[in-house]
Amino acid sequence: MMKKEKKRIFSINKFYKHPVAMLITILAITLFFALQIIRLNFDNNNFRFIPKNDPSRISAKKIADIFGEDVPILIGIERRFSTIIDKEFLDEVKQLDEKLKEIELVKNTVLITNTTHIDIGEEGIVSELIIPPDFSGAEEEIKSIKHKLRSWDMYERSLVSEDLHATQILVFLNITNEESGSPETIAACRKIMKLTDSWNFPDSKIYLTGTPIFNEIVNEATAHDLSFLVPLVIIVVLGVLFLSFRRFTGVFLPLLTVICSVIWALGAMALFNVPLSILSTILPIILIAVGSAYGIHVINHYYDEVIQDDSISKEEHKEQVIKALSEVIRPVFLAALTTFAGFVSFCFTSVVPIFEFGIFSSFGVVAAFLISITLIPCILILRGPKKPSMRWADKKDNTSRLDRGIASTFVLIAEHSRSVILFVGLIIIFSVFGVKKLVIDNVLMEYFDKDVAVIQSDSFMRKHFGGSKVLEMVIKTQDDSDVLRPDILKAIDDLSSFLEEEVEDVGKVTSIVPLIKRLNQAYNADEAPEGVSTESQGADDGINEAEPSDDFGDFGNFEEESDDDTQIAESTSKPKKQYSQEEIMAMLNEAAEERAKNNLSAEDLVYEFGKKINYKGLAYYEIPSDPKKYGKNSQEELSAIMQNYLILLGKNTEGFLDNNTKPKTLKVNIQLRTVGQQDTDKVLEEINEFVHLKFPKDVIAETGGFVLVEKTLNKLVVESQLISVGVSLFIVFIILSVYYKSVFAGFFGIIPLALSILINFGIMGRLGIKLNIGTAMVASFAIGIGVDYTIHLLAAYHKCFLKTKGSGQFLYLTFLGSGKAILFNAVSVGAGFAVLMFSKFNMLSELGFLIALIMITSSLGSLTILPVLLNLMKPKFIRKLLPVDIKEIKNEYPFNEEKDTEEV
Repeated sequence: MMKKEKKRIFSINKFYKHPVAMLITILAITLFFALQIIRLNFDNNNFRFIPKNDPSRISAKKIADIFGEDVPILIGIERRFSTIIDKEFLDEVKQLDEKLKEIELVKNTVLITNTTHIDIGEEGIVSELIIPPDFSGAEEEIKSIKHKLRSWDMYERSLVSEDLHATQILVFLNITNEESGSPETIAACRKIMKLTDSWNFPDSKIYLTGTPIFNEIVNEATAHDLSFLVPLVIIVVLGVLFLSFRRFTGVFLPLLTVICSVIWALGAMALFNVPLSILSTILPIILIAVGSAYGIHVINHYYDEVIQDDSISKEEHKEQVIKALSEVIRPVFLAALTTFAGFVSFCFTSVVPIFEFGIFSSFGVVAAFLISITLIPCILILRGPKKPSMRWADKKDNTSRLDRGIASTFVLIAEHSRSVILFVGLIIIFSVFGVKKLVIDNVLMEYFDKDVAVIQSDSFMRKHFGGSKVLEMVIKTQDDSDVLRPDILKAIDDLSSFLEEEVEDVGKVTSIVPLIKRLNQAYNADEAPEGVSTESQGADDGINEAEPSDDFGDFGNFEEESDDDTQIAESTSKPKKQYSQEEIMAMLNEAAEERAKNNLSAEDLVYEFGKKINYKGLAYYEIPSDPKKYGKNSQEELSAIMQNYLILLGKNTEGFLDNNTKPKTLKVNIQLRTVGQQDTDKVLEEINEFVHLKFPKDVIAETGGFVLVEKTLNKLVVESQLISVGVSLFIVFIILSVYYKSVFAGFFGIIPLALSILINFGIMGRLGIKLNIGTAMVASFAIGIGVDYTIHLLAAYHKCFLKTKGSGQFLYLTFLGSGKAILFNAVSVGAGFAVLMFSKFNMLSELGFLIALIMITSSLGSLTILPVLLNLMKPKFIRKLLPVDIKEIKNEYPFNEEKDTEEV
C-alpha cells in the first residue's frame, strides 16, 4: 500500500511540475471563453423548446406552408368613460397605426380605421370603410358606425369590445413562429413597446401582448436575473467562505474557481450558438453554489494538513500541497461525479432548454472540478509557505461543543428507531396525498406576478377580445375533394356557434364561413324570408359573371386593407313584401316565444323579428344548406352558389383556403381565453367530441398551431421529469454499488434521495406549486447534490464501524465526524440556491425554494432514516474492508490485517 501511495504522489508531482505553464493555460482558456460570451443572445420562444421533429411542430409548419404564417402582436386600447367612436381618439389611433407601419418587420396592421364593411344599400351591395375618411364626429355618423359594428358579429371581440369601450389593433410581423424570439424580432418589439409607452391620450389606457412581446419581456427578466442574482449568490458564497476560513486565500481561491467555471460554461454556449433561456439564468447560480464546494474541500484540506510555517522551503511546501491534494482528490472527484450524474440526466429529455442546460451544467461541473484541482494547487505552490494565522496555528483536534451537541442529538434519534420509522411513514402518507394534488402545467402567464404589464394586457385581451392563444383547425375530405360543400361549411358554422356560445374559454372563431354568410345575406336581401322565388333564381348567374374583388378589404382574416373607400355591387332588386298588422303581430309573438324559450335578450328579440321579415337579408345570414329554400335541386347546385361567392371574395380568402378557385383544405382559427393547459385540454375535448358527432363522416379535422406546441411541451416536461429522475437515481445506484462492491449499498444510498423527492412533490401539491419546465428539474438537482450527504454519511458510518467493529460509541463517532459537515454544507448550498427566490420569474423563485427545501430534507434524511436502516438491517457491505480504508485504519488502530479482514 505504501508503494502505491508513493507512486500516486509521484505521478501527481509530475503533473504539477510546471505550475506556471498550467496557470497560464487555465487563464488562456478562461480568456478564450470570456471573449465568446459577448456573442450570447436570448431566445425564450416556446417553439424552440420542443424538438424540430416533434409532430406538433411538424403540424404547425405544415399549416404555415399551406395557409401562410403571420405572427400577431395585439394592442388593446381601453376608454373607461367614453366609447371609441370619437373623432379625436380615432385620429390618434390612426397616427399610432402610421408609426407602427414604419417599423421594420411590420407587414401590415388591422384596426377599426382601415377595415372594410359589407352592407346592403339601395343600389345593391356596398363595400366601404367602417370609419369614413371624412368622419367629423357628428351624432348621425356615430350612429351609422355603431350600426355597422352591430350589424355583423365578425367585428365583435376582434376589432371592438362588446361595449365599444375598447378597440384592438392587430400588428402582423413578417416572420414565422419559430422566428418570434430572434434578435430582429425582439428589436421590432422594442420599437413597438416604445410607441405604446408614449401613448398618452386622455381617458384611455393601452395594453400590449402577443408571443413576440412576451418573449421580449422574458428576455428582459432573464437579463435582470443574471445581473442581479449572480452578484447576490457571490455575496452568499463569500459569506460562507469567510465564516469557514477568515483568510483571503481561503475566500479568493474557491471563488476564483467557480467564476472561471461559469465563464467556461457560458462561453461554451456562445461558441456553439446556443441562446440563453429562462433555465440558463440558473446555470451561473448553480455552478457558483455547487462548484464552490470543490474549492472549499481542497483549500480546507490544505489548511488542515499542510504545515503553516513560512520557515520551510518552497520545495517542501510544494510536496505538502501535492500530498494534501492526493488525499482530497478522491472525495472531491466522487462529489463532482455524483453532481455530474444528476446534471447529465437532463440530457435524456426532449425539452430543448432542459437538454441544453444538462449539457452545459455538466460541462460546468467538470470545469469546476478540473479548475479546483489545478488552479488552486498551482497558485498555492507559486505563492509558497506563509505564516499561519492565529486560528490555524492554535488549531487542535478537539471537537467543538456544537459538534458534540449535533452528534448526541442524532444518536438519540437513531436509538428511537421505531419512532423514526413511524414518523417517516406518516411523512410518506402526507406526501402521497400531496402528490395527488400536484398540477402539471407550464402556464406562460404565471411566469410573472399579476401586476406585470404584459400579464395585465393578456388578461385584458382575454376579457374584452378573443384572447392571445390561437388554435388552428385544418379541415379536408378523405378523398381530397372540394371542401366548399354546404354540409361541411354548415358544420363549421354550427361548431363556431357552439364554441362561442357554450364554451366559456373560447373567445372568437374566425373562418371563411362568416364571409360567405354575409354575401349570402346581401344577395338575398330582397327575397322572401321563407325562400328564394323561382323568378329570382337567375340572379345566381349574375354572380357567375362577377369579377374577383380585392376591394372588400380583409374583413375575414384581417390581413389587407381596402384601396377604395366604397364599392357598389349591383344586385337584382324586387319590391319589398308588405305585411299586414296581423302578420306583424303573429311574427312578434313567434319571436317572443323564441325569446322565452331560449332566454334571449331584447337585442336578440329584435334580431329574430328581423329574420322573420328578412330585414336587410337577415333570414339569409346562413350557409345555404337547404336546396328548396334556394330553389335548387341538389347540394351540388348549392356548392356552385358558394363557389360564386368565392370568386367575389377574391384574395380575401387568403389564410383560410389553400386555393381560391377549387379549395381542398380550409382553416378555422379558434381564439382561446385559457391560461393553463388543463383548460385548453377541456376545449380540445369539446371540439373533438363535436367534430365526431356533428361533422360529415368523410371529413378529416385536425388541430394544430401554438396551442398544440404548448400541449406537447407540457407532456415533454412530465416525460423529462420521469426520465431524469430515473437516470440520475440509476447512475447514483451504480456509483455506490461499484464503490462499496455491493448492490445493497446502491439501494441504501437512494432511499434518502427518493424520500426527499417524494416530500418535495408532496409539498408542491399542498402549496399549489405547479410542475412546469422549471420545477421539473428539482428532483434531479436533489439527486445530483443531495447524494453528497448520503455518501458522506455512508463513508463515516462505514469507517467508524470498521474502527470500532460496531461496538462502543461508533454511532456517536459517525455523527461527530459527519453531522455538522453535512448540515453546514446543506445550509450553505441551500442558501446559494435560495437567491433564486428573488428571481423575477415565479417558477425560478419556486425552484429556489424547493431546492433549498430539498437540501434540508435530503441532509436530514441521510442523518436519520439511513442510520436507522443500517442499524436494523446490518448490511454486509458495511462490514467489508475496502482497500482505501486499510491504510488509515491501520495507522490509527493497528490490527492484524489478515485476521481482522476475515472477521469482518
